[in-house]
Amino acid sequence: MPSFRTKRGRCHLDGETLRLESSFRGYARRLREGNRLLFWAYVVAMLVAVGTPLSLVLSGEYQNLWLILGGVALVVVIARTSNYLRGFTSDEAIPLGDVVRVTATKGSKGFTRPRFVVHYDRDGKRKKRHVMMPSLWLDYGDEAFERASAAFREAGLPVEEG
Repeated sequence: MPSFRTKRGRCHLDGETLRLESSFRGYARRLREGNRLLFWAYVVAMLVAVGTPLSLVLSGEYQNLWLILGGVALVVVIARTSNYLRGFTSDEAIPLGDVVRVTATKGSKGFTRPRFVVHYDRDGKRKKRHVMMPSLWLDYGDEAFERASAAFREAGLPVEEG
């Protein structure tokens, strides 16, 4: 059963299904394994993300709190809507028989993240699913991308350069 690391967890190609497992804890683990500096930057960012709203609540400045929360909500809604309109899903399990092709994008260090786009048919419609790979800044970033390409090919899925 081929499997490989992803940005936040693992992707398993277990004969009949492509399964994606992900979590924020898995993301932190990937950073810790691949680059300690990025891991500590992530920890500080999470502390700021939690601490800022908490400090606003404790100080009674609810106007700024609602402004920050509204801005975050707006960004999330725009991103989700954009993905939906472009045909992307967040399916965690995709039957391999439904996969039409896999498009690979190598990415460039510091600019774009390596990723795969799995194109598949579901309910008579063509759907897409991102499989985000570990950053090229991590020690194993290039290796993870090559291993994922080999795993998709080993599972009989055509991988095209995108």
